[in-house]
Amino acid sequence: MNKRRFLLAAGLAGLGLHAAARSAAADPLKVIVATPAGGASDTAARIVAQALASQSGRQVMVENRPGGNGVPAVQALLTAPPDGKTLLWASGSMAGLPILVRSSPLKSMNELTPVAPVMNLVYGLFVNPRIPARTVEEFGAYLRAHPDQLSYATGVLSEYMAAVAYLRAAGARALRVPYKGGAQLLPDLIAGEVQFNIGPLAPALPHVRSGRLRLLATLPDRSEAVPDVPAMAEAGLAVEALPSWNGLVAPPHTPPDVVARLAEGVNRVLAGPGLRHTLEAQGLRVTGGTPEQLAEAIDTATQTWRRFVREHDIPQE
Repeated sequence: MNKRRFLLAAGLAGLGLHAAARSAAADPLKVIVATPAGGASDTAARIVAQALASQSGRQVMVENRPGGNGVPAVQALLTAPPDGKTLLWASGSMAGLPILVRSSPLKSMNELTPVAPVMNLVYGLFVNPRIPARTVEEFGAYLRAHPDQLSYATGVLSEYMAAVAYLRAAGARALRVPYKGGAQLLPDLIAGEVQFNIGPLAPALPHVRSGRLRLLATLPDRSEAVPDVPAMAEAGLAVEALPSWNGLVAPPHTPPDVVARLAEGVNRVLAGPGLRHTLEAQGLRVTGGTPEQLAEAIDTATQTWRRFVREHDIPQE
């Protein structure tokens, strides 16, 4: 009789564990993206989210919280419980929030819990085709001949950093027009409302191939997606390395075991050749890695932003 009761209890316990596992798998995962739909980070986040859902059998939703230099997205993460069900698709731009944005909800990006680096963005110098310049050298000369007469579009803060560094290296001046993201600035760039942008390759490449935009250079180096386009450094312009990574972070105080499971799942999907090919064909560079590596990237980006603001005397927004 005792043996029968023991087996029954063990069976019920096993059913309970299976039910708990099914419940955990059924809990949806939300990934918050700080840019509008259609940009490079949003596109990559959706591709990775779909792969995570296929791998885990769990619903993975992408929620866009654009604008405010990333403030609304960060605020949404900070109000989420630290249970591994809400993540932020973070970028190197966000390390600049506490330094550049008065309304930043963070004193440091280190307050968030790193999960895993995902990829690095390759940037390009894009100009409206009506600008009579086909090389970086010609464009620099045109800018110097028309000081403060051309405007440049920026989405995330790293695009601002890239443009300011480029203009200083070129000895030129232009006017900044900020946008919520690449999906908003590209139509104005194509229409000539703004004349140039230094931003991610992925969303702009179709317009380059159709002739509606001109790509003069890439950075930090040449891209496999456009191998014939020179790197900015080849034109003799030393533009500081951008904090152009994207990665996943969790709310503060997320338990280490939860972080470890999330990181393992992310790295497993990034290792798949199909996903890697899909992302890299768009000019993105898949990295993957550990929470510790993402923490190091956050530290490096923070130092880069502090140096940038100090050297270029950038005011808070």
